[in-house]
Amino acid sequence: MEKEKFLSSIYLIIRNDKQQVLLQRRQGTKLWPGFLALPAGHIDEGENAYEAAIREAKEELGITIKIEDIIDTFVVNRKNKSLPSYYDVYFEISSYLGNISIMEKDKCSELVWADIDNLPDDVIDFEKEAINNNLNGIKFSVTYADNEKKLVKHI
Repeated sequence: MEKEKFLSSIYLIIRNDKQQVLLQRRQGTKLWPGFLALPAGHIDEGENAYEAAIREAKEELGITIKIEDIIDTFVVNRKNKSLPSYYDVYFEISSYLGNISIMEKDKCSELVWADIDNLPDDVIDFEKEAINNNLNGIKFSVTYADNEKKLVKHI
């Protein structure tokens, strides 16, 4: 039997002083267009998870973070409907340098601060599940993601 191969991504959990978490509205992407999501990205070849988190913070938000700024970490083994499986590493950041702004306007239409204990309905399901699990003390979990799901606006 052939061994399964896994890709890896990182996710950034950045809270403000109101205990709200920063989310990005996805646009121009084939996966989860229109959904709210944490700032995130793939771990590139030759990078470790810390290096990817630092790079993605700069690329997506224009901020600088350091390893010492990471106050919490948890991992999710994500099985996908029509993509390879992933190991997702979530990093909660306590502080950063710079002003948060949209750096990739072709991939993000807005930034939203949301109550971490009551996330909006249009947050990507597996990210919401991961955040809720972590809030309940679960540092490792397995989830199934329907990466073909599209946001349907109800009028």
